[in-house]
Amino acid sequence: MTETLQEDIRKILDRQGTMDPTFNSIACKIVEEFDAKIGVIYTLDAGTGMLKLRCHCGIEKEAAGKLRFLCMGKDIPGQVAATRKAIQGCHQSESGVKSSGPEFEVFTAGTLFVPMLHENAMMGVLGIGKGFHREYAPDEIASLTSIAHLIAAYLK
Repeated sequence: MTETLQEDIRKILDRQGTMDPTFNSIACKIVEEFDAKIGVIYTLDAGTGMLKLRCHCGIEKEAAGKLRFLCMGKDIPGQVAATRKAIQGCHQSESGVKSSGPEFEVFTAGTLFVPMLHENAMMGVLGIGKGFHREYAPDEIASLTSIAHLIAAYLK
């Protein structure tokens, strides 16, 4: 799955660049491949130091509007950006990361967020979610991480 998905994503990025519609296509493709309910791509705004939601697949518009910007260290995507380590979401008491409100519940049950790094520089965060508690296998984490690094290389 990983090599084919990576090749598909590389082709999309080569053809379309790093525009928001491109990211939306990629997020939806990742959701499909991982049989997930949601997919998000946040990019780091170097000027403000905040994560900006570049695209989402499977999140209601109203909730997505409230998730548009996140501070480093806030909720699961912000924690991933701050620590540069993948985090699996689960119930709040298990994850140690508290949601700031009901719209952030989308980032708890069965999610996996990985950092998008290029040459050790933080470029953003890529995440998927199943909507129910689930532990991801090491190969699934490695697969999503390699896709995140591929996307980050195009953001340089």
